[in-house]
Amino acid sequence: MPEVTIMSRQLRWGIAGVGMISHDFLTAMSSLYPEQHRVVAVAGKDLDRVHRLATLHKIATAYEGYDALAHDTSIDIVFVSVLNLQHYEISKLMLENGKHVLCEKPLGMTYKQTKSLVDLARERKLFLLEGMWSRFFPAYDALDKHISAGGLGDIYHINIQFGVEISDVERNLMKDLGGGAVLDLGIYMLQFLQFVYKEPPTDIVCTGHLSKAGVDESISCSLKYKDGRTATITAQTRATMLNRAEVTGTKGTIALDYFWCPTVLHISAANNTEWTLPKGKYKFHFHNSAGLSYEIQECWDCINEGLLESPKMSLDESVLLAKLMDTMRAQVGVLDIAI
Repeated sequence: MPEVTIMSRQLRWGIAGVGMISHDFLTAMSSLYPEQHRVVAVAGKDLDRVHRLATLHKIATAYEGYDALAHDTSIDIVFVSVLNLQHYEISKLMLENGKHVLCEKPLGMTYKQTKSLVDLARERKLFLLEGMWSRFFPAYDALDKHISAGGLGDIYHINIQFGVEISDVERNLMKDLGGGAVLDLGIYMLQFLQFVYKEPPTDIVCTGHLSKAGVDESISCSLKYKDGRTATITAQTRATMLNRAEVTGTKGTIALDYFWCPTVLHISAANNTEWTLPKGKYKFHFHNSAGLSYEIQECWDCINEGLLESPKMSLDESVLLAKLMDTMRAQVGVLDIAI
């Protein structure tokens, strides 16, 4: 780890949720400076699971339910990692009680919910960040610099495939748990399009399949942008796909494997850059979860500088992504988008 000047402010964290992502989040945090990050408490609905997570990660306070976490005055910021359907409710509770919030994507189930959270954070002058961890990987910075320097020329098309066999995971099968291809996978593809094109599409046309429970199992979309630019994105929950983003310009194509958490940028056969992820104390559940440390550090950097949102993942962009996902879910026939 390179030498840095450690500043005096320590960010005191609360963890809302005890699923596998919370374990990975805490394990990733262990690679960062303890002078900057300390976990004060963890909360969840199942107290036994809360205690197990707290014991493993040596967290002093375990709460049953989220009210006590919201009212704990020793906490600066809360990581919200509950089910998608609960993101809005729990994030709102934390903001209303003066806590900064880092919420797992998506911020809300709909544009309406997402806009409401953003408005609340801005009204209360609190930091809010949608946990779009992709944006904070060094590979994204390197890709942006390459594009800005004209390395791809004029970009005219982006193609993304993202398929993971998760249709047997309960939360992805049930509408009342907030599952679906768009909310779990589509949001990653949309943020990548936005990262490259820097503006919303002028038109979007989607089709896909719903499960018997009315959850979007797959989706395929064509997007049109200004100045002759296009994109195609496909998400699939019943089969594994290439899981790659391809950006094509007048000077060539860059293919980014694991585009949502990349550690390698292949610019050309003679120009590849690779980053080594930090090491954690425990085994991670998900691919490249050590990279969660980048978004954790982004929270400290922003709050320490007095920023209320990240310049790398603005709140306006989260609102835009929510609006686009509403459009996608409406076109494929998901019925609960007006939550």
